[in-house]
Amino acid sequence: MLSEFTPCDIVAITAHPDDMEICCGGTLALAVHQGWKAGAVEFTRGELGTRGTVAIRSREAEEAARVLGLSCRLNLELPDGHLHDSDEARKLIVRVLRLMRPRVVIAPPLRDHHPDHIAVAEIVSRSMHLSGVAKCVPELEPWRPHVLLHYLSGTRPLAPSLVVDISSVFEQRTRAMMCHRSQFFAEGSTERKTRIAHPDFPKVIEGRLRHFGGLIGVAFAEAFSTEEPVPVADVVALYARTPWAHPPQEP
Repeated sequence: MLSEFTPCDIVAITAHPDDMEICCGGTLALAVHQGWKAGAVEFTRGELGTRGTVAIRSREAEEAARVLGLSCRLNLELPDGHLHDSDEARKLIVRVLRLMRPRVVIAPPLRDHHPDHIAVAEIVSRSMHLSGVAKCVPELEPWRPHVLLHYLSGTRPLAPSLVVDISSVFEQRTRAMMCHRSQFFAEGSTERKTRIAHPDFPKVIEGRLRHFGGLIGVAFAEAFSTEEPVPVADVVALYARTPWAHPPQEP
């Protein structure tokens, strides 16, 4: 499977097939509109999910990838609900990073309600340095991404390090998220209820994006934390934009 990975400038590595769309899909869509190649990697197929099946969720993920314009989306097919940091898991992600060679990596937050999300965050975080160590997985050329960003999922209170204006791709992001229709509310469904399947859940996501957008004076935004300083070459240009000066427009 790893031979199928293609180089991307920005890659989101998550636990389950819908995590990226719910938490950071707008940032990937925006990168694609800006001319970068974006990719996504899931650890599991979400086989323990209350709703849907592996086959259905795989089709939904493929559809969402097309909506976002991703260059690559693959699944590592590790067991859902059993993820943990280990030498083998780190070597697997080292291989992923070296084959995809991203500058920017996005992972779940280190504090979250779901143990699989935390496990992926820890594995990716501890693999970033190893990816640049030549004697680790020596059969592949070393590559160390420039930065690791942790998306803010909203299930735990965390302060963002940077906020990305995704107003121009909000509708596209929403379409991609709703591709995972098996996970969301459906009138008349007899499947078990979940937090995500509540009819108000899409509104909760929109509210979160509006909240983060309000922090920087835009309509919608996604927020991230990072343990590294954010490099700035021109601080005046960075803050030259007037908040709320222009309405969001499609790119």
